Amino acid sequence: MREFRTFYSVLTGLILIMCFVYQSRMMPLLLLILIICPVISFIVMVVNYVSVGLKAMPAEVVVRKFEEYQIGLAIENHFILPVSPIRIIGDFQSLAEQEADFSKKVMITGVSPFNTTVLGVPFCLPFRGEYNVRIYEVCVYDLLKLFKLSKKVNLNIRVIVLPREKIPHSTEKETETDSESPASKITSHRSNTFNSLREYREGDSIRSIHWKLSAKQDELIVKQQEQSVNNSAVIFSNFSEDFGEDRFMTRRMLDAVIETSLAVTKAVLEEGNSVINCWQGSAGSEKYEMTELSHYSYIHNAFTILPQKPAEKSFSELITLFSPDIQEHHTIYIVTPAVSDELLTMLEETGLAMRGGVGIITFTAVRTNSELSEFIKTQTKMKLIEINDEEAEFYIN
Repeated sequence: MREFRTFYSVLTGLILIMCFVYQSRMMPLLLLILIICPVISFIVMVVNYVSVGLKAMPAEVVVRKFEEYQIGLAIENHFILPVSPIRIIGDFQSLAEQEADFSKKVMITGVSPFNTTVLGVPFCLPFRGEYNVRIYEVCVYDLLKLFKLSKKVNLNIRVIVLPREKIPHSTEKETETDSESPASKITSHRSNTFNSLREYREGDSIRSIHWKLSAKQDELIVKQQEQSVNNSAVIFSNFSEDFGEDRFMTRRMLDAVIETSLAVTKAVLEEGNSVINCWQGSAGSEKYEMTELSHYSYIHNAFTILPQKPAEKSFSELITLFSPDIQEHHTIYIVTPAVSDELLTMLEETGLAMRGGVGIITFTAVRTNSELSEFIKTQTKMKLIEINDEEAEFYIN
């Protein structure tokens, strides 16, 4: 814009000099035109400023990771004159981190009288989560680009990026009697028969609280149901791993844990079995029990909008908190980006390291220390399973 003003000022000065040098009637007329044109252009800009409108299409977008999509910005012209050039200013922010991914300068040539132009803004995101496209300013220019009027707007478009869907398989050789996935080997049903009472623990469902007894004893008491279950799965998801300055790896591994946990959960539920998910959420350590596939949408939505940063609480604290609820019939999956000494110590202390049916799922992008890997194989009954987080399918042996 500065260069247009400079050019116009130099041109006006030259014409003014030529008016004194050359005794021609054309020079004063040309000078008058140069003076009148900016005035007319400014008036048209003011009219455009008043008549222009902006809408977002749609107000909410749901896409999957790496899926290309376009957000529509509808520019409306409510006057008989075409709209002069417009610049739309906004940003694309993660709700967890302030990231300016959205283009700061979106230019269009104009809008016809009493018409609407839809400007498509493409995007493709590599991480799941909840984002916000915020449009906060519209700049209207005159036709000569000498003047500018800015209008503050407040448009917000919610963008939800879903995790990738993955499929778990068994690497075991199939036979006539054993050709099922790990999920299909877990057969269970659950009874609602009342069994016992205990004190409330963080992560317990509010629906299981015995309100009358809690009021009498002045502390929360939880009703435990009798479990007539042959087998069921417990999944511990580690969302606390932090790779320091490598923020890309931190977010990649967080998504990997989420996608793997969801894949195992869905596979188990599709076989008609029950699953208990334990994780660190924004409200602290959480636990959610699912007995049918219709419950899966809750855990999928909860994991999708988790903050894109490591959980504050240690993963070992999560295992310590919920390990007392683990029964003999539970098959346990521990999904974690890395295996540490602290984690193995906690698994030994809780007794999980020396019981069957415990699998630690990690990722090839973060190799497990050879000594820890050897310790798991020789000193515990747990299975160490390494998978490629970038592939759509993975195998559990």
